[in-house]
Amino acid sequence: MVSASPPAASSRTPRRHRTTAIATLGALAITCRHPAAPADDPRVLSSNSPTPTPTSTPTPTSTSTSTSTPTSTPTSTSTSTSTPTPTSTSTQTPTPANPTPFGPPVAIPRYTCPVVLRSGSHRSFLAVADTQVAFVDGNDPLALANRAPTGVLPPDYAPSDLVDLRSGSPRSAAACESSHACLRRDAATALSAMLDAMSKDKVAGQVTSAFRGFSTQCWVFASWANKARGGFCEATQQSALPGHSQHQLGTTVDLFTAEWAHEGMRTGGGVFRNGFGCSPGGRWLDENAWRFGYVLPYPIHPDDRSQGSRCEPRRDRPQTINAKTGYMQEPWHLRFVGADAASRYHEAWLASGPGSPDEITLEQWLRRDRGLVGDAELPVCDGCECGACATFAPDDHGTPCGAASLQLDASGRALAPSEPPVLVGARATRDGGVIAVEVTVRSPPHTITQTPVTSAEGPTYGPGSTYESLAPHADDPPRAYADLAGAWRVAVEPVPPSVPQGGAESRTPRWPWRTSLASAEIAGAWNRANVLLPARADESSVVVRVPATPGTSKLRVTLLRDGVEHDTREIESF
Repeated sequence: MVSASPPAASSRTPRRHRTTAIATLGALAITCRHPAAPADDPRVLSSNSPTPTPTSTPTPTSTSTSTSTPTSTPTSTSTSTSTPTPTSTSTQTPTPANPTPFGPPVAIPRYTCPVVLRSGSHRSFLAVADTQVAFVDGNDPLALANRAPTGVLPPDYAPSDLVDLRSGSPRSAAACESSHACLRRDAATALSAMLDAMSKDKVAGQVTSAFRGFSTQCWVFASWANKARGGFCEATQQSALPGHSQHQLGTTVDLFTAEWAHEGMRTGGGVFRNGFGCSPGGRWLDENAWRFGYVLPYPIHPDDRSQGSRCEPRRDRPQTINAKTGYMQEPWHLRFVGADAASRYHEAWLASGPGSPDEITLEQWLRRDRGLVGDAELPVCDGCECGACATFAPDDHGTPCGAASLQLDASGRALAPSEPPVLVGARATRDGGVIAVEVTVRSPPHTITQTPVTSAEGPTYGPGSTYESLAPHADDPPRAYADLAGAWRVAVEPVPPSVPQGGAESRTPRWPWRTSLASAEIAGAWNRANVLLPARADESSVVVRVPATPGTSKLRVTLLRDGVEHDTREIESF
């Protein structure tokens, strides 16, 4: 591919994310998110540095139990009615095949990063309940470490087999954080081989950050939050909260090239400036890192890529997080999962359709291995993603997002309220070939819903489109929003309903037009994934725009959950 120039500067500060502190805290003047290390710093490793003697690398295997992914339950056929027909049903979420897909919860006796607690210096904070339990086993090479409440490592976790990247000598976690760049032994061995291969291809790799423990990540996140233009909330999109960082696993590096680092030093832009993904080093890593057991967990979402490019973001719309990963893109962030796992992931990625809405990331691959459905878990509630976050807090007053959140049970699953939502009313307004259906619903706090989120501004169901093929934006390709267990959605169909036709190509499903009960404000980022969301609490309205079907003067509206209709009614659609 032809090299592209870095994207134009935006109001967002260039990303400087997840790197180890390179100077003592007392001496460091923080002028950027993550200070880059000078070339002679012992923690900077390049392809010209002496490296550990390679040893055989065992192939990691997942300790998670794989289960089959549930499919959508066919909708039941109800008799048309002109008045509401509430149906008393249980709101209990179906029991999963794997009761602990995130791992067994482990109590955190003491959370040691006060800056992200309520008493800290920021208006955003974590609920106490979200700092009291960890699910991630750091010794699992396929650990699911992410932004979710279930994606956290214990504060005291550190690998026991860290080695110095220069000498290969064993090091303690404390030594690695103070004066040595370190990784777990197998990851270091694989990195050595990858740096050698880069050097042979005349791309001199340079590691800027490797293992980073909980306390260092606390400081890194705090420095970013204090200096970023968008403060705490901008930090959460580009720097992991302490305990949620993959660097704490000891298998993750931030890897650039000597040429890229030199140019950053010359211009003052540092290494964490835009454009590395399209540089020779970024392209080399994108194409070859998996051969050495490393993967790139945080790509640009396909919807946000410049046409024909995997490395350059489009410039005609604001950049948001990738809803499938929870973060902005990071073409320098590499995680070691082992040669066998990386090969299997690469094959699955190729099969998923690179560049299409179905393209997977490491997150989706790991989730499928654990039997989890949906593309991702929501970020932990910290006051930044209200309306699209989750928490273990049982009391709305203890979390910054209150009722605008999913509540989780002790295993990390979304917890359904004791009462179901109720369809209060519905009406339709026709404008040419489009009918705007406005549905009023009363939802208990923390009601579970899912994407897609629609409004009067869109997305719009066009002729032939259904929830199985809806484009979230006018110039995006369509994608499927398959039913997720336990999620409520408003569903609409013409009267009489479309009859399923023979053959997969021509099949029209019952209740073809479905929409979320979530706030329309989150549509831009979260419609690009199929995820569970919290419904807006109390009484609110949702609008879904559907095509006017020739010969049809009525529509049927219902609340749909796990294929079962509730409060079904008919409305005029003149």
